[in-house]
Amino acid sequence: MSGSGEVTGRQWTRRRALFGLGGLLGLVGCGASGESASASGDGSRRRPAEKALEPAYSQRHRIDVPRTSLECPAGNCILLHFPAREDYQSSSMDDLLEGRPETDADDGEVVTEEGTQWYVDVPSQLAQFNCCAYAAGDAVGLGPADWLCGEVNPLTDGTNPMQVVLESFYEKVADFAPPFNSGAIEAFETSRLIRDDDVVCLVGSRGPDYPHAMRVRDRRDRHWVVGKFGEDPILWTPLETVGGAYEGQFDRVWVFRLREPQSKK
Repeated sequence: MSGSGEVTGRQWTRRRALFGLGGLLGLVGCGASGESASASGDGSRRRPAEKALEPAYSQRHRIDVPRTSLECPAGNCILLHFPAREDYQSSSMDDLLEGRPETDADDGEVVTEEGTQWYVDVPSQLAQFNCCAYAAGDAVGLGPADWLCGEVNPLTDGTNPMQVVLESFYEKVADFAPPFNSGAIEAFETSRLIRDDDVVCLVGSRGPDYPHAMRVRDRRDRHWVVGKFGEDPILWTPLETVGGAYEGQFDRVWVFRLREPQSKK
């Protein structure tokens, strides 16, 4: 799917839905594989000290959302813990995987992350964690019960929890233009600056905020990304596909790498 290409009705519906979720609650940034993949979910670090906070009322969900706070080097990281939804129905994500109609290019696939802590036993668990938790949560031992907002949010007391995690445990290693033309796409997919399991963030101009976050996962010698779409499944796709879904919500693409823990002397 190209960011500047023709948008089908189903693609437009999902694009509007993703934008709406991000604006209302920060759910987008806050939002079986046929090939072998380097899933890093089983290599997560120990969870920092955690304390319970008072629940916060969500206007969108009309519930009090349980919250906890992790003690991170850059400050407190507030996590949301949404209860399981009995009415949840998982999307097939066909609209994002159909690619360009005039080509037979490999458009990606849904992945389950079996064998990692991100594997879910029941589909309703997909609604309890988001893209930022999946992309960067290994640094603080997150899992499917944790929602990591990627923007300043009333439910997180006006803080940006994703920014806290990035400042505490990651370093920025690359900066790319949005993937809306062949040159930008090629620059990302062939870059020597990035590698598997680096965290890729679509960066907005406010703060910054992160409408979407993913991990690098190479496919056929090209840098692709694997990421979770709001409450929907995890997709392994070209960055171009993601850029098209979030067009208008970000200005740059930043890549971060987990810092090596300092050895104790």
